[in-house]
Amino acid sequence: MGRVVIFLSVKGGVGKTTLGVNTADMLARRVSGSDKVLLIDLDAQASATIYVLGYDSQRRYESEGRTVHSFLLKLWESAESLEPERYIVKASSTSSAWSDRLFIVPGDSRIMELERRFVAEGGAKGVAWLKLLMKAVEKFREKGFEYVFIDPPATLGVLSTMALAACDYFIIPIVPDDFGRASFKFFMTDYFSKASYDIVSQDLRPERPLCGGVVFNKLVSQSSAVHRRIADEIEKEVLSVKLYGKYPIPVYKTRLNEYIAYAKAVDEHKPIIAMPDKKAREQFEQFFNEFYDYVIKGRAGRESA
Repeated sequence: MGRVVIFLSVKGGVGKTTLGVNTADMLARRVSGSDKVLLIDLDAQASATIYVLGYDSQRRYESEGRTVHSFLLKLWESAESLEPERYIVKASSTSSAWSDRLFIVPGDSRIMELERRFVAEGGAKGVAWLKLLMKAVEKFREKGFEYVFIDPPATLGVLSTMALAACDYFIIPIVPDDFGRASFKFFMTDYFSKASYDIVSQDLRPERPLCGGVVFNKLVSQSSAVHRRIADEIEKEVLSVKLYGKYPIPVYKTRLNEYIAYAKAVDEHKPIIAMPDKKAREQFEQFFNEFYDYVIKGRAGRESA
């Protein structure tokens, strides 16, 4: 029943990485038996890695060639000896605040070079680049990772399309403002239709990725009335459409506030669940419970009657 999950955004500043990292950590705390959770940092800014491991550790792994860039490059060049274990880092190796079942493949600023190479060599290798992350996920899952989270860049380029091709579910975090309204419209009218067509038309996978829901994030108390109004309007629009003309798109009841605890958590390299702010912790747990129902239990993506 494993899952590959991404948090997807067309612009920065929506809390995509913070949400993804904390959701991965929370799931790692909930799994049992031999299950483990892996986070793959696909963003050139390596924000997920810096959040979990710290800047110095991220730079060290990059200099040692133990990052997602190095692994994908070897996979692209068909290297025979990949040794996936070399690229997997235990989150709790730098802070005991993280779950012992959470691991990360560090991000690398050079991933953009690889993205340009995919584009340049696309004519010779066709859509092989689109399948590359799928292959990487398979290699890592062979090492016992039942659940994989991918943190793509906040752009709709090659890397994000690769992540979409590799995932089972994508989550869309939206800040309820006019930019958020425009972002959702772009997703529905342009990106998903094209990216999904590319994925299916090349017979890369039997089923298209499903939407694990839209979550409103970073609501500010000073703008609460405006945020609530816009969130209500966006929610109505989301519920009026279906993904691929078939599947309802869930909207999370939990609307996440922009608590200062999140900024402190990032600064201290700790998950939100380890912070003293009770309101922030409880609200995130409410969100996670919805996520678990929609994505892990698979309620999202079921056809409506």
